[in-house]
Amino acid sequence: MRVKGNLSGLSARTVRLLEKLLERKLPKSEFVTPYFCQVLNDISISCGRRLGALVDRRGSPLSIVVGDAQKLPISNDIVPRRKRLCGLRLIHTRLDSKGHDQDDLSVLRLLSLDASVCILAQEEGKTPLVEVAYLSPKNHKGQYCEVMPKRHATALNERFDEFIEELEKQIVGGADRLLLGANDACVLVLPTTSSMHIEWEIEELKRLCDTAGIFVLDVIVQRLGKDRIDARYMIGKGKLAQVTMQCLQKGADLVVFGVPLTPTQQKNIALETGLRVIDRNQLILDIFAKHARTNEGRIQVELAQLRYNLPRLSEKDDSMSRLTGGIGARGPGETKLEMEKRRAKERIHMLEQKLLGISEQRANRRKLRHRVGLPVVAIVGYTNAGKSTIFNTITGANVTAEDKLFATLDPTTRRVRYPNRREFLLTDTVGFIRDLPDELLRAFKATLEEVEVASALLLVLDASDPHLEEQIRTTKGTLSKLGLDSKPVVTVLNKQDIVKDKGKLLELALANGAIPVCGHDAKSLSPVLDAIERCLEESSSAPAPALKSPHDTPL
Repeated sequence: MRVKGNLSGLSARTVRLLEKLLERKLPKSEFVTPYFCQVLNDISISCGRRLGALVDRRGSPLSIVVGDAQKLPISNDIVPRRKRLCGLRLIHTRLDSKGHDQDDLSVLRLLSLDASVCILAQEEGKTPLVEVAYLSPKNHKGQYCEVMPKRHATALNERFDEFIEELEKQIVGGADRLLLGANDACVLVLPTTSSMHIEWEIEELKRLCDTAGIFVLDVIVQRLGKDRIDARYMIGKGKLAQVTMQCLQKGADLVVFGVPLTPTQQKNIALETGLRVIDRNQLILDIFAKHARTNEGRIQVELAQLRYNLPRLSEKDDSMSRLTGGIGARGPGETKLEMEKRRAKERIHMLEQKLLGISEQRANRRKLRHRVGLPVVAIVGYTNAGKSTIFNTITGANVTAEDKLFATLDPTTRRVRYPNRREFLLTDTVGFIRDLPDELLRAFKATLEEVEVASALLLVLDASDPHLEEQIRTTKGTLSKLGLDSKPVVTVLNKQDIVKDKGKLLELALANGAIPVCGHDAKSLSPVLDAIERCLEESSSAPAPALKSPHDTPL
């Protein structure tokens, strides 16, 4: 039915009049015709309700929405959403002569309408005044909407087709999105309850997006009180309207939240904005999926993604209808949603069994290494601190070492053998990050088992990071969560070559008991090897770490 909304108590004659009006096509060049205005106004006055007609750019009325005396229920399920303007204009009535109110302008912004044509109440039989509002690039007042002066429909001299073409050019003109090609473009949204370390959080989010191949067009920070977090939208509907408008103006097709979202919040935000929405956890999972190169890594990432997405499976459209049971089927069948959840759980169980097998294989390899009698040193630290670079320099290996977050997912172990030095095994591991998702910690249990059996840890810190204290706090917190904080540690400050303030570098080294090094320079790593040797000698008198069975700790 093309007439929808508040139809309760509406006479059949009124519905027929509205349906007949839907058959009347408008010229492409006109916002609205005087006749269309007058008829819609007369029907609105007679039934005492607000009416809104959605008209496409060809001038064809698609539907008419019926409201009450004050409100007009226009929502995303009525208006199709495109990347920029939605291709529809709303011609709607009011029962007073005030023109657009804040709700009308919010609908214009949230749904990215081509234009909002407000018909002001007039006595039946008379041509009413109209007021046109449209989206525009942010003006000097910080507003995103422009409202034309009120006038009769006969005085609307602007050609609608030319007007809308020029408007789209203004909105997206100069937008960075046009330079991106096939890459995703996003607006970052960072809700925070504290202003501490806000710059670091923004920079880290930008780096995560860059690693994932997402271009950041804008950043919106929303400060929240601890008791004012919106349960439905996280940041509140008003701020969400601003986010939607920024995405429209910048040409962004993705919204990235810098905090975890609940499944309900993620769904509500996507419905409200009409855009793809991901949170920080999903962004990290996508990076892991991108960097997974081995079968083991892919299994771990897929398992983490399935665990993350399982509670987010929801009915999104009419295609998820109930499947009726056929001959031999028990019961009325299951919904497509239930079937997808069941398959996801079955897949999770299968991957867990595969991962258990991988853990057993790793345990067997560790037993073989244990028979050789060589101690194990595991490299740990914040992501992109330079762990793989140091690993390559010490061992002569060629593992992937890039200036990107989470370039290393799969652990690599090499034998370190130097003249007049004690031999040991060095293991490169996945990097840590602030608020690492539990899904990843669980899925990468097999990988982190390599750290559990290590005799000592080589903690790599990025000396060039202005937020080194947060980096240290995060790394030590993660080790504590994994029960590894009691192991002997050799700490190094990597990237000393790009730290200009050498006095500050020395101060950091003394404060953290760390050795300044350059990961590419083998000579600078000589003191590190000395420290590792001393650490292993001191720990050799202590009982060796127990070789855990993969069955000891459930995944």
